[in-house]
Amino acid sequence: MNISQYLLIRLKSLGVDHMFGIPGDYILPFFEEMMDSDVLHVAPCNELNGGYAADGYARLRGLGAITVTYGPGSFSLVNAIAGAYAERVPVVVISGGPPRQTYKTQPYLHHMLPHNFEASMRIFEQITVDAQRLDDPETATGQIDALLKSCLTKSRPVYLEFPLDLQRQTCSAPGPFELPRLTAGDEQAIKAAVQLVVDRVVRSERCVGLAGHEIHQARLQDKILALMEHTGLRVASMFTGKAEFLEHHPNCLGVYHGLGSPAPVREFVESADTVLFLGAVPSDFNMGGASAELAEKQGVHIFDGQVRTAACSVANVRIGDVVAGLLDALPEGACATADAPVQDFIHKASNPYEPIADQPMSNSRFYDRLAHFFQGGDIVLADAGPSINMTFLQLPADSRYISSSYWASIGAGFGHALGACFAAGPDQRVIALEGDGAFQMTAQEISTMQRYGKPAIIFVVNNKGYTAERLIHDGPFNDLQDWKYHRLPEVFGGVVGSDVHTEGDLEDALERAAAHTGPGPLVIEVHLDPWDVSEASAKMSEGLRSR
Repeated sequence: MNISQYLLIRLKSLGVDHMFGIPGDYILPFFEEMMDSDVLHVAPCNELNGGYAADGYARLRGLGAITVTYGPGSFSLVNAIAGAYAERVPVVVISGGPPRQTYKTQPYLHHMLPHNFEASMRIFEQITVDAQRLDDPETATGQIDALLKSCLTKSRPVYLEFPLDLQRQTCSAPGPFELPRLTAGDEQAIKAAVQLVVDRVVRSERCVGLAGHEIHQARLQDKILALMEHTGLRVASMFTGKAEFLEHHPNCLGVYHGLGSPAPVREFVESADTVLFLGAVPSDFNMGGASAELAEKQGVHIFDGQVRTAACSVANVRIGDVVAGLLDALPEGACATADAPVQDFIHKASNPYEPIADQPMSNSRFYDRLAHFFQGGDIVLADAGPSINMTFLQLPADSRYISSSYWASIGAGFGHALGACFAAGPDQRVIALEGDGAFQMTAQEISTMQRYGKPAIIFVVNNKGYTAERLIHDGPFNDLQDWKYHRLPEVFGGVVGSDVHTEGDLEDALERAAAHTGPGPLVIEVHLDPWDVSEASAKMSEGLRSR
């Protein structure tokens, strides 16, 4: 066995069935070994998109991986891996490197910064939880195992630099792989953190919860539902980490997004004396463009490895340990309250919708109709402007929603959708919602979906530019070249999509989408007025503009 084979076997055993990657001469031996392994190579159009795809794959499978060559390959990945780090997504970066001896002599080689062969390591040390370069075949497998354990237990990316002359060095076969106990903090810290929350909750006249993206990454959906059942806690879904898993629960308030929230939800949340941030980042975007009227004294933040209030904090505690402790320690019905809003969503399948065939398509009516199109089991991904609208749409039970709205790199959503195509089960639909500005960043991955026969359904909202930025400060810099988005799959060997201008057009397009099985994606281009936006988008932009 060689070290490349060892790494591939380890990744396969941890659920990585697909490896995204772009070949290059410093990583070619590893690619050749991958062709003979049980890990299937997926070739994106560039490294950045491959990084996004590995992120989307990991959000569904629990671990993703991307392989590139040194220099242009690894540096092209930086933005995608930074986003995975910010949003706690476990992605393994495998970067080929030059032969080991060259790190000492530093000759002039292609892909290398002059006299700075350490640059890639130093950069990735800032955006991963562990960055290692293999140097010794005797210790390489131990380094690989330690790196994978860091990735999984800390739920963040890691970086492995793999010199060319080590990739076929022999090594022993993999033995058992055991993750360390997931409790990172000591028992006293966990006990203190739980008690801090319990004391605050039992003294509260009204306690509400806001669920965020760490719930998904820590796989705590069932425990949050159990906490709601046990205590009567009312919880709102949010922009970052939209809690689709609780949106049909009777204790779900609806959506909280600062001034963009439905008025009953905003009033109920902002008048609470205790607001539990359950894995929710208190960022400006998540607070409706800094429009939330919440005082620091109201917040109890269970986020980023600590429990924090305005008065004190307890560090080195995992959110899973705290939630489990609260289930044991809080009295039954401790958060029960009357007169709370229930499932207050702007767009929901329970609202009637009748299309008016010749009526021009509007932003609000588009999302009203989508609420009736989604079904259980769907994997729905949203990018940029559509992610704001999707926040206020009640998704079906058993669907899965993905949006990178904390790091908020436009274009990432379509890369995530590519990864989701490979992580999805055989009966799951992958549905991507893209703004035209975001889509132009990563649109070439339609080619990859076509190459591998992935029947994704892609809605591209064509409103002639960067609408989110236009609302903050308009100017010609927000304009785009107008593409015929629905024709793009044809360029890559696929089918011509649908061009939607009216509500009748949308009905025809959705009929096609419901029957679409590929091979390759279906693109539905939806034309909207550049200034036709939701109230939430307008409020969020107003908050950002006033900073």
